[in-house]
Amino acid sequence: MATNQYYFTLKGSWRRFLREMRYSNTPTWTLIEVGKFWDTVKDYDDINEELYTYDRRFSNSFKLAEKYLPRHDYTLLDIQSRSGKGSIYWQQKGKLKRAVCVDFSDYLSSLAKRRLMNSGLDFQSLKIDRFPLVFADGCFNFICSYETVEHVCDYGDMISELTRVLTNEGIMIVTCPNRSWEWVHCLSVVININHSEGPHRFLKRKELLDCFRQNGLKVLEENTTILLPFNHPWSFAVNNFLERNLSERIKRYLALRRTFILKKTLPVKTL
Repeated sequence: MATNQYYFTLKGSWRRFLREMRYSNTPTWTLIEVGKFWDTVKDYDDINEELYTYDRRFSNSFKLAEKYLPRHDYTLLDIQSRSGKGSIYWQQKGKLKRAVCVDFSDYLSSLAKRRLMNSGLDFQSLKIDRFPLVFADGCFNFICSYETVEHVCDYGDMISELTRVLTNEGIMIVTCPNRSWEWVHCLSVVININHSEGPHRFLKRKELLDCFRQNGLKVLEENTTILLPFNHPWSFAVNNFLERNLSERIKRYLALRRTFILKKTLPVKTL
């Protein structure tokens, strides 16, 4: 029995490894493929409910962006909102008047709709499978893109569209994994301690900065966080110590998540 169990465990790991290699080596993919993958992740909320790394995407971005968001009536575009927790987070912080949750997955869109219906927040849930977006220019003064840019093959098109629909005074939050953590992510999937991310490519910091600049976005704040992605109290303390004491340059190489707070750069008027 033990031998059979070992065989099936090894076989499952091998299949997961091949799947992750296929995702990593596929040069192009569509939002339809991304949506179909996320339709299969039925335990998304169960996995992320208590994860330290999941919660930090929200709490860290709030810490960086709060001073740029003085109002309490923002209209949020939550791109690839998944189950809507980002919108709920900002509502609970007292910042939102309305949220538009956009996703590529029917299943996750249904989760977001269910959660937001019970929140009291004025919201719209929308599924898309391509860019451009259907919204008018400058109709959002707040945009959140949590762990999304790496899932969009033509990520420049996405950033261009988010910039287009952002007001001149608006704030955009973009978070994504550090490229150097790709192998860690793959290993966690192979040994079955986390779900796959489906079609994706972790981006280099330079690629992101170039994309922001080309689309007329200025980086107001940036940091790279989470050196120990473990869900244990002792690791929280060690991680916090490391984040406080390591230089930002070192963290940019070693830490898990990049967070950018962005604003449009307006052209200088000439006489």
